[in-house]
Formats: sequence, C-alpha cells, structure tokens
Amino acid sequence: MPIRRRRRRCFVQTTTATAAPAAMIDRVASVLEAFDCERSLTLAEISRRAALPRSSAHRILQRLVLFGLVERDGNGYGLGLRMFELGTQMVRASRFLRSAPPALADLHRATGLAVHLSVLDGAEVVHLDQVAGAGLRGAEWAAGTRSEAVHTAPGRALLARLPIERWSSLIVHPRPGHGIRSWEHLSRELLRVRERDGVAVDVHGAAQGVAVVAVPVGPAETVTAVSVSGPAEAVRVDRLSGLLRTAAGDIWAATTGIGRAARRPARPYAVARIGTA
Repeated sequence: MPIRRRRRRCFVQTTTATAAPAAMIDRVASVLEAFDCERSLTLAEISRRAALPRSSAHRILQRLVLFGLVERDGNGYGLGLRMFELGTQMVRASRFLRSAPPALADLHRATGLAVHLSVLDGAEVVHLDQVAGAGLRGAEWAAGTRSEAVHTAPGRALLARLPIERWSSLIVHPRPGHGIRSWEHLSRELLRVRERDGVAVDVHGAAQGVAVVAVPVGPAETVTAVSVSGPAEAVRVDRLSGLLRTAAGDIWAATTGIGRAARRPARPYAVARIGTA
C-alpha cells in the first residue's frame, strides 16, 4: 500500500512538472504574438491582446526585456534587437529569400507594380518579401505580415494545388465587400485557378480598387507564390500571367540550380471539376 501511494504521488508530480513549462511557453508566445503592429504597445494593450492578467504580462515582459527580445521605451514595449537578429538568421537560412530578390526586382521593373513573395502556412499566407510599387505596399503586405489564404490571390493559387478532396476542410470566414463569401464561392474560385493553369486573380478583395494576380513557384509540393498588385483598372491579367510565370521560373531556377529548360513542370496539377460548386 505505501508503494502504491508513492507511485501515485510521483505520477502527479511528473504531470504537473510537464504541464507547467508548456503553460509558460504558451503565455510567452501569446505576449510575443501581441506585437503585430509597427508602434509600441502599452502594458494594458499587451495584457488585453495576450488575454493575460496585467501582472502575468508584466512579469513575462520583464524577462523578455532582460534577454533583449523586447525593448521598453517609456511606457511602451516593442520587439527588441535580438528578435531582429533571430529573424535575420532565418532569412539567411531560407533558400527562397536568398534567391528571389533579383527576379522580384525584374518583375517590378517590368510592371511598375508592387511585387510580393508569399508562403502558405496553414490557413494563412505569410508575406516574405515585397518590392513596393503601385498596389499593395507599406504595411498592408509588408514582409512578416499575414493574410487569410482564402481571401488572397497567392493563397488561392496555392490552395488550388491541394487535392480536391481536401477542399472541404477549408474554412471560410466571410468578409464584407468583394471577399470570398462561402465555401461554394471558394470552390468556384479554386476551380478557376486550375482552369487558368495556376493563375489566381483577386479584384477588390485585398483592398478596394486593387487587383492582385498570383502564380505558384515550383512544383506542386512547394507552398510559395509570387504575385503583383496594382490599380484594378490598370491590371491586365493576360500580360501579367506571362511575366509572373517567368519570374516564378527564375526564382525556382535560382533556388534549386535547375536550368531554365527544366525549371517548370508542364502542368501543376490535372484540371478537374466537382459538381457545380
């Protein structure tokens, strides 16, 4: 009987010890994720965004300031230089971010439009790089920002590559205006992307008066897309599609070292239809 009691007590201690660090990591992550804007945040704002008591948020911020991950400026907090250093190391490690800039610059010079490199991450696209021009620029799709994949041309260009049977798992949060309104609407748009051989078009969805055209980079297993955005009345999809395919091919060739002749598969997927969706 004493042995059983000791085992039970040991089990409880192990469970608590395992759960406590995980809970703390969750809290630290929620504090860091509160910094999604360009300005500094007050303790009250961070506490509210992280859904934490002010005392807990303050303790975590003090430790993050100590390690240089967060900086304090008067009554405000912002991400610290150490976060920039870590992010820079990630950039150096990314093949696409090392290889894409010349092709993005060429595409910007050829079109005069804003150019973006984005990657699919779950239900969102993360914008990795941006060359500003007429279109989405500044903080809208700046490097490091996220957008709902279903409501963006880069996101739909990549989602269309998923097997059709996986489309039913995609969740649509309707947006006012010209955004995707329902799962049926999304399915129709993804089929249009396939019919255009991978070209996704979004008009007024990302911003009023702005059109975005996107194509995937590389074969079907990649999750990266290149896009251009500009005034809706100035965007010519047929012309931009060719320029985007050239840029996507150049990025893939630079990333992998594959020559131009072999850089792009004949089709990214087989065109298919599902009912009348």
